[in-house]
Amino acid sequence: MRSLKLLLIPVLLASVTAAYAQQKSENIAVRDDLIAALETENAVLRSRLEAEKRVSSLLLELNLTRKSEAESLRAALKAKEEVVTAKTEVIAIQEKQIAELKKRKSSPLKRVGDILIGVAAAVLLK
Repeated sequence: MRSLKLLLIPVLLASVTAAYAQQKSENIAVRDDLIAALETENAVLRSRLEAEKRVSSLLLELNLTRKSEAESLRAALKAKEEVVTAKTEVIAIQEKQIAELKKRKSSPLKRVGDILIGVAAAVLLK
């Protein structure tokens, strides 16, 4: 019986060693799979980071463009207001001139004289 026990010990030891080696190789395979998955995830994250950087850059450029556009629109509005003010002043001056001209009614004799001067100038030019 003792010899049987002694024979079983190396067999059991070999069996345990084989099981341990198989488990170790399975662990290595699982680790390799995990490493590959992590590398893939890192590649995806790097790609996403680059995309986010591009989006951020484009949004920054868009923001600057919109600020510039807003500033241009403010300048155009200010110029338009100045034009309206200038035209209002011109209209006021013209209304004042019209009022002055209405006050200065020329006499009928002056009008007849102006007509005669015009007729005389026409005769002389012919």
